Amino acid sequence: MQVKILDIALGGRLWGKLFQYGDLCRFVAEPALVAQPPAQVLSLSMLAQDQAAQSALWADVRNPLFNAQGGRLPAWFQNLLPEGVLRSHIAQLRGCAEDDHFELLAACGGDLPGAVSARPVEVERATLQRLVTQDQDALEMSVVADPLPQGISVSGVQPKLGLARQGARYTARTRTRSGTQAGQRVIAKLPVVGRPHMPQLEMFSLQLAAAAGVTVCAAELAPLDAIDAQHSYALPDEPAFLAVTRFDRAGARRIHFEDFAQILSRDPQHKYGGSYTAMALAMRAFDSLGEAAQVELLRRLVVNELLGNPDAHLKNFGVLYPNGRTPQLAPAYDIVAYAAMQGVDGHALPLLSPEARRGPAPARTRFFTPTAVRAFCWATGLHEPLARRAIADTARRAREHWPALLDAAPLPTVWKERLQARWTAHALWRPRGRDRAAAAGE
Repeated sequence: MQVKILDIALGGRLWGKLFQYGDLCRFVAEPALVAQPPAQVLSLSMLAQDQAAQSALWADVRNPLFNAQGGRLPAWFQNLLPEGVLRSHIAQLRGCAEDDHFELLAACGGDLPGAVSARPVEVERATLQRLVTQDQDALEMSVVADPLPQGISVSGVQPKLGLARQGARYTARTRTRSGTQAGQRVIAKLPVVGRPHMPQLEMFSLQLAAAAGVTVCAAELAPLDAIDAQHSYALPDEPAFLAVTRFDRAGARRIHFEDFAQILSRDPQHKYGGSYTAMALAMRAFDSLGEAAQVELLRRLVVNELLGNPDAHLKNFGVLYPNGRTPQLAPAYDIVAYAAMQGVDGHALPLLSPEARRGPAPARTRFFTPTAVRAFCWATGLHEPLARRAIADTARRAREHWPALLDAAPLPTVWKERLQARWTAHALWRPRGRDRAAAAGE
């Protein structure tokens, strides 16, 4: 039987091998990693209590964290794959099927999210036998092609390109003579068929979030004709795209990143599963996240509530590792006021996990009820007065700053009217005394 193998590295250090053998896909850590676990962190989902337990975890090749069947990758690696039209584009370039996940990872292995890389490797037969079947089967290597030069993986279904900003131009990613990446790295989020003015709406949404006190990613609108790279996404009457600066890149340096689907070990197919309580509990477990990250989560949820953004799923939140070890909450990204164009309501996830909820799930229009906020705080260990202040303060900033930003926004009048009507009708927009303003939404 044939085996495909990829070397998995983190920040240039070999971490292990990911192989596909028949219906099985498995990650096996390097022996040196087992013997002496490094200080670097691949994932919060793979951290053990102490060094002995960490060594045991890396040695446990049958752990569900490291295994998958049915043609899929283990969940953490599955979340590295591109989505939507970008996946279709990469599959077409690679000449593979869109559900050939191992081949897609190999295609994008040179430019994955964070500081991870996946590159093909050939091993000697004895190593192959030991690695895959513990010398119990006859195997043959199947050569995996090198990563595509154009292979880039970012999540989300919107059309995207990986570009480098050089002055006023956005070019295909190139390397200088020294081998380092030239230009500031950006993700170009392009116009969407059937959703006019999406780049403008997302830029406006990020501006609103920042005005309400949320830490957001750096982004700007740029003319489509400033892109000096081949693409087929130009649409009539759509002159601009959104250039989002990659916060997991600093020049040639790659900063490790993972999203909360990876942290909570959820397959991307289930990115709408779980709850914001589960996310907050994961934050509580690490001092560098903790209470500050939980409060920031609440701020983002208030903004999404007011904007009518039902797409804040697990992959739209993540953490960075600036020093390779200590997680920091990543800036907010993929915030879009869908209510402007569709009049939608609700959230991607429930606020409370089923075990933290008493009684039936609250209606979507009653997301921040006093009871729900209290249950959230009780389940996550967050100080309730602090949570209420964060909710009230975010709503207050929105009331103070958003109307002027809405007036100046280059959006269709009907969209502005829809957003204005939503805000003025929302309980978060109408403070009624200190306690009710803090609880927001009864």
